[in-house]
Amino acid sequence: MVDFFSSFALAFHLLCMNIAAAGPLVCAWLDWRSARGDEAAHRAAKFLARTSLAMFVVGAVFGILVAALFWNDAYHDLMHVFMYKIKWGAGELLFSLILMTLYAAIVTRGAPRGLAGKLGRAFIAILSGMNLLYHFPVLFIVISEVAGGYLEMPEKVDAAIFRNLMTESSVLARSVHFWVASFAVTGVALISFGKRLLRNDETQDIGSRIAIWGARIALVPTLLQILVGIWVLSVLPPLMQQRLMGRDLLTASAFGLSLIGALWLMHQLSAVAFGDTKPRTLKMAIHLMYAVVILMTFTSQLALARPAHADNPAKLEVSHDD
Repeated sequence: MVDFFSSFALAFHLLCMNIAAAGPLVCAWLDWRSARGDEAAHRAAKFLARTSLAMFVVGAVFGILVAALFWNDAYHDLMHVFMYKIKWGAGELLFSLILMTLYAAIVTRGAPRGLAGKLGRAFIAILSGMNLLYHFPVLFIVISEVAGGYLEMPEKVDAAIFRNLMTESSVLARSVHFWVASFAVTGVALISFGKRLLRNDETQDIGSRIAIWGARIALVPTLLQILVGIWVLSVLPPLMQQRLMGRDLLTASAFGLSLIGALWLMHQLSAVAFGDTKPRTLKMAIHLMYAVVILMTFTSQLALARPAHADNPAKLEVSHDD
């Protein structure tokens, strides 16, 4: 049985990595805008660059905690199977960390100057964010589906085999879900920063603009999640679909609450996007985002909690050579 604490830890890890991945991409737009003398954009870019770096580090630490919470003999076996991708992923993590550190240091120095400066900084930010978005959601989604017995797995995974696995419809759909969610969470992070600036009379106008930008950035992907969610649900393995649709009461209840929360979140984000920057409205949008991510994570863990072979004896055994 999945306990709420492990789901909360995983949700916090995902929130951190959402911002770490999409944050630099939003930074590229804000930083470009700041080159025209936009003080709000420059403040937002500095905040988001530093926050993305911090969330990357915190998310990596929590990733280790999550791994410890979910670790068992089956996952030990899977680490041998995926050793090639895990070693490659460690190098990609270090690469992203270097890029994010460099970018945060550059943005802190001031707005970009000249076309070369703007293009160079945008390139670093986009490369950093895309590197995380491309490599890591797919890897961990594949591992989770193999652990549940929903994907067949040979003894060892090389680059060619992994490319085949990542094109599975359920893996693609869940990866897109993560990508879209990353921009929604990043937008809410900007709302949080704007809310903080609103407390100071001298920065109220800047805080209001940043909060509105954040709401607009978050609203579009949150609306897109309706279509992405339908896609995800349609391509999930039948057992997971049945659990979400009522076969398991707790899973279906958590799923239903997350949908209600998402609709409420859309309403709050719409209000902020159209100029309602009252502290209560901003606070509600922020808290709803956290609640929806936690509920969605809990739902996902419940759907994957029991290995597929518990209901399907034909589940493929995963093995490796010591």
